[in-house]
Amino acid sequence: MFVFTTLALLIAAVDVSCGSPFYGRIIEREDQLARSYDYVIIGGGTAGLTVANRLSEDPKINVLVLEAGIPDQKEGIAILPRYLGGTMRTVYDWNVTTVPQEFLGAANSVQSLTIGKVLGGSSVLNGMMFDRPSPQDIDAWEELGNPGWNWQRLLPYYKKSETFTPPSPEQAARFGITWDPAVHGTQGYIQSSYPNYIYPLNQNFQDALISLGLQQSKDQAGSAIGVFWSPNNLNPHNQTRSSSRSGYYDDFTRRPNLHALTSRHVTKLLTDKSGGEVKIIGVEYVEAGKSQTKYVIKAKKEYILSAGTVHDPQILQLSGIGPKTLLDKHQIPVVVDLPGVGNGFQDHPMGHLILNLANVVHTPYEMEINATWDAEQKALYYKNRTGAWTAGGPNSVAFLPLGNYTDRAADIISSYSSQDATDHLRTGLDGSVLAGFKKQHEVLLRHLSTAKMAAMEFMWLSGANRRYQMPFSMAIQHPFSRGFIEINSVDPFVQPTIDLRTASNPVDLELYVEALKFQRKVVQTPAIQALGPSEVRPGSDTVTDDEIRQYFRGSISTMFHPSGTSGMMPREIGGVVDSKLRVHGVKNLRVVDASIIPLIPASHLQSTVYAIAEKASDMIKGDQ
Repeated sequence: MFVFTTLALLIAAVDVSCGSPFYGRIIEREDQLARSYDYVIIGGGTAGLTVANRLSEDPKINVLVLEAGIPDQKEGIAILPRYLGGTMRTVYDWNVTTVPQEFLGAANSVQSLTIGKVLGGSSVLNGMMFDRPSPQDIDAWEELGNPGWNWQRLLPYYKKSETFTPPSPEQAARFGITWDPAVHGTQGYIQSSYPNYIYPLNQNFQDALISLGLQQSKDQAGSAIGVFWSPNNLNPHNQTRSSSRSGYYDDFTRRPNLHALTSRHVTKLLTDKSGGEVKIIGVEYVEAGKSQTKYVIKAKKEYILSAGTVHDPQILQLSGIGPKTLLDKHQIPVVVDLPGVGNGFQDHPMGHLILNLANVVHTPYEMEINATWDAEQKALYYKNRTGAWTAGGPNSVAFLPLGNYTDRAADIISSYSSQDATDHLRTGLDGSVLAGFKKQHEVLLRHLSTAKMAAMEFMWLSGANRRYQMPFSMAIQHPFSRGFIEINSVDPFVQPTIDLRTASNPVDLELYVEALKFQRKVVQTPAIQALGPSEVRPGSDTVTDDEIRQYFRGSISTMFHPSGTSGMMPREIGGVVDSKLRVHGVKNLRVVDASIIPLIPASHLQSTVYAIAEKASDMIKGDQ
């Protein structure tokens, strides 16, 4: 039965808290919803589907996932490594852009930020790297006031999410791939493995770095410092992408207590402040493209916000939960004055040294220019799942502490240390947010001064970048610059302001200057010289530090690792959620996704997001 409240030519509000039972496959209509739900999860992405799966393990618990996007159709761009990056800027992408970046060059000012708008979220769009950070990256979270959030306590959840398949004996012997079974999972829903084909020139990169005195880590899953081979989120049986949808949803659609309603855009959370505490009493949403009718769905236990780093703060702010100054500006009644909402944005800004290699036979770029070879590899793939179509995400990487790639490490640390921690933040921030960044500044400096936290990632043969024959990429792992997400309209369909503020702290640029110098040393090693390299960008005429800075101002891009806008920290230092991921000041609302990460770790984020979601699921169950 439905309750309609209709005003002529205005918006109708529909209570959809009742309907007929329906099994857990993707549903399309409100009349297919269950009579009630214990949990409503906003966002069916990497974290959202993980939590939905775990909570619905109890057949007495009903779970609904609201997802703004649609399910992919298992087409090539969504599941085949060959088409890595093919879902970007499609219907499966939110297709959002930043405001002009004040600290970058004019030609590089407005940037696209790829985030998933599809069942499975960014796990359907990402670069398929399935690496983990070093223990110090996670231990730093606990140092910010989050008891229980350290490496030893999170490691079981990394393992719980994963089924790891080692490389074949032939691959291991040829490329020197090592691993430690003790740090991997064997029962998880996300497949972690190596492609059946690894481009031979990956070995040149490993050899080059080792010749410079760097050490190869036995396994990044327990020690992500040095040179290593990273697995991908790749199903080893059919060489297709393993996503949160394929892992946590598709095999569980016969659960009668698990529902996913797609093409539903959440407009705000409904709140009640009676009784001296704030509670969420419903989620208001619309069907995509049909904004005239608004629906309300209610949960008996909790609401879980998993809409991602961009849309979590937008939904919170539109609901009256956020910085009072921002809410007042838009005449939104203040439900909870929470200054940290939307602040603390972090990413891994990425740059490239572009090479041409005269002495190689095949690279991913050849897929785009050699139709004959591409067709040969396609035939191999569909015959027996071998060949270059299985190779998508990068595998050969290095995560290096400052002292491993520059002799200016002490100078750079000194430059950061001599700053007032708030010098390069945007103006007008609340004192609690400033206090939080001061604490982050202190924690980062302490760890980056050691050899146990990586400052820079160096990535060889980044598969999604097929514009060049040989992209040799680098990405700063712990930027001191901070961006923000905030509404610029009360219209929930208007993209919020996305300001990465990349390089707003000028010392961040020094890390790139030193990284490029190091890359050029790598290129001069015998292992890379054997490939016949020539530098395309920035070019041999870019020599001085100032010239290198200018190059990066004009070329740095996001690595699509947005995080930090609902930071897990105490409220008095700008936190949005506590150590149980409960929104400060709200009784029955949690945030579970990359937005809660208080300090971005030195790794690609997806394995950590799965671990966060697995841990969150246990915490939610424990509070039932």
